[in-house]
Amino acid sequence: MAAANRLLGSGGLVVLAPHPDDETFGTAALLGEVAQSGRPLGIVALTDGNASHPHSKAVPPAALAKNRRLEQEAAIAAFGIMAPRWLRLGLPDGGAGRDRRFGNAPEQIARLCEEIGAETLAAPHPDDPHPDHHAAAALAEAVRALRPQLRLLFYPIWSLRLSGDDSYRGADLLPFRIVVDRNIKARAIDCHASQLGKIIEDDPDGFTLPDWFLEAQAAPYEIYALAPMPGNVPPPSHFSQLYADDGDPWHARASRYEIDKRADNCDQLKGLIFDSGLDIGCGEGHLARALVENGIAHAIHGVDRNEAIVARARRAHADIPALCFETRALPADLPEGRFDLVVVSELLYFLDERGLATLARLLAERMTLGAGLFLVNYRGETGTPLSGRAAHDLFVALFGASLRSISLRQTEGYRAELLQFCPEGAEARANAAP
Repeated sequence: MAAANRLLGSGGLVVLAPHPDDETFGTAALLGEVAQSGRPLGIVALTDGNASHPHSKAVPPAALAKNRRLEQEAAIAAFGIMAPRWLRLGLPDGGAGRDRRFGNAPEQIARLCEEIGAETLAAPHPDDPHPDHHAAAALAEAVRALRPQLRLLFYPIWSLRLSGDDSYRGADLLPFRIVVDRNIKARAIDCHASQLGKIIEDDPDGFTLPDWFLEAQAAPYEIYALAPMPGNVPPPSHFSQLYADDGDPWHARASRYEIDKRADNCDQLKGLIFDSGLDIGCGEGHLARALVENGIAHAIHGVDRNEAIVARARRAHADIPALCFETRALPADLPEGRFDLVVVSELLYFLDERGLATLARLLAERMTLGAGLFLVNYRGETGTPLSGRAAHDLFVALFGASLRSISLRQTEGYRAELLQFCPEGAEARANAAP
């Protein structure tokens, strides 16, 4: 289970709801996090959902639209969110993507994202089987084209009724599960009385949420899929050029910033002692050396994918037997063995989402129970699809509930976090071992 705050980052959230209840069914876990953190929230309602009971005389479409807007506002309040920003597009229910106003919607939503400082945009999955849901997903991708820095999360609504043979986009998306407060979600669902068959009685052909769908809403988690950020990470040749002719592009050897950062990293880990460390993306090995010299790690195995930088590290630290350095094709090629400390400093944002997922999976196989995972990432402009913060958050989210944050330090230049690897059930299995 991933933590919602890791997927959302530190900024606001904008949710695209094709109808005035989809946010309740699909993003209750995210809305619960918004209520807890107080982050800004924007809700974009594509339609007013006024086509659900077309033959009702007692509640004609205009009255139903007003009623559904009030239901949606009550549902958001049920999560404990009192002041969201609303953007109601008023597109036709069932034909949102065919309306001429649809073309202006991406810019409207992009402005809303800017106004509330949104970092994440959530929308129905592109293959969720409903035309208005398709329209919402297309809107989200159009907004992201205007604001490429936005994280894009897709949520399913009606996908539960799809068979295994139905076409469903997934190859380029990373799936996550997030725990949801079922009691709060149930109270929010109850606010949508018009869709539960509790208000309109004179339209026997009107829409009522089916029992199987409502039963599925009682699940202890919700499913989300993260879309990859646009752009490409630098190829290995990029680093070969940077390191050519003894290049030190980040001034790791002697800049005051880098020296102070290493000292602060060691201070953050002071008092801890690790037997066997793995430094991924070790560069010239300066941090690995500092950790050994300060008694934090008895031994560190440094790996980097650039042969020249590894050769340089070997020469620079040949006087310390506790250090070894090796060229590996990161992130997929990691040394075998078990490590109680893993250091990943200034590397994650040079990987894409699939690369991060590969690295997380391989590390989970190599870290001992209770191992430390020390992440350091630049907070400025990286020139890569994922920023340092986004890569950091995503990497932690990929471990699900297996990581516990121990300490966090943040300066103007970097963010350093120590986490402990505690896979669910591992301790119980260890205690039960003969």
